Amino acid sequence: MKVCIVLLPYCSSMSVAAAMEFFEVANALSAYAQQSTDEPVFQVSTASPDGQAVMSSGGLSLQAQYSFAQVDECDLVLIPGFLFKVTPLLAQLQSVVPWLQQRYEQGSYIASMCTGAFVSAAAGLLDGKQASTHWLFVDKFRQLYPAVKLRPEKAVTDDQRVMCSGGATTGGDLLLYIVRKFCSPQLALECSKKMLMDSGERQQTAYASEQFRRQHDDPEVQRVQLWLEQHCHQAIVLDDVATQFGFSSRNFVRRFRLATGAPPVQYLQNLRLEKARLLLETTRISFEKITLQVGYEDSNSFRRLFKQRVGLSPAQYRQKFLLN
Repeated sequence: MKVCIVLLPYCSSMSVAAAMEFFEVANALSAYAQQSTDEPVFQVSTASPDGQAVMSSGGLSLQAQYSFAQVDECDLVLIPGFLFKVTPLLAQLQSVVPWLQQRYEQGSYIASMCTGAFVSAAAGLLDGKQASTHWLFVDKFRQLYPAVKLRPEKAVTDDQRVMCSGGATTGGDLLLYIVRKFCSPQLALECSKKMLMDSGERQQTAYASEQFRRQHDDPEVQRVQLWLEQHCHQAIVLDDVATQFGFSSRNFVRRFRLATGAPPVQYLQNLRLEKARLLLETTRISFEKITLQVGYEDSNSFRRLFKQRVGLSPAQYRQKFLLN
């Protein structure tokens, strides 16, 4: 299988190196299992728009083997991530768009790691398809590409020859998925064992922190947000909060959603979930006590809500993230 890793200005050198070394490991394990010295299962090359070196986000110079024009055959195009710099770079990344469209039209699979999904989306390759990207960029992605069926909870998506992974280390999930899809589950399992990578399907939701939009132009809603943050551990009736701050119930919901991107009830729920996550990460108090400390009374219903929203049970979350 011919794989072309795209090198673009200020891409993540970690993404590029991880992909190249992962495919090298897959080739070595495949050759060992088959006792064969035939050509590798993955023939990996790198290409930049003009064949010249590009500067990565971390300051490393990445030398390409080919220019886009020199890539005449390719089964899979792999787009690296861009860490946290992708949106300011979109204008200068437009040079890759026609080439990606051409490759896709000629039958290539397109795979993006982390925020590389912005590049696939800019090329129109994700319109009407499921996709994922780093959870921190979900709102911006939806704003720029409303035609994409974004599934931010997913570590890996695959829809009509376009694949995506979520944030950072889920690039490893994508690489395992590629080996499983195009080679065999056995080889993917061997790669996961040798490289100490989880091979099961996982979600991003356990890693995602809620983003509470506080920078907006409605000072009255900001006052409500501050009050909710200070009192979220108490029993709260939102209609009473609206009256307290001089809103009608309907106007309160409208203004609050417009300013923060979420209705008041969801915003309060998110505050309480974030506080519960922090307590699970930093203390060993029981979940029943945590439930009371974040303003809920029924620990069973809050446990179900936590599992639904975070993707892990409270016990699983604590086991994974507790700071010793």
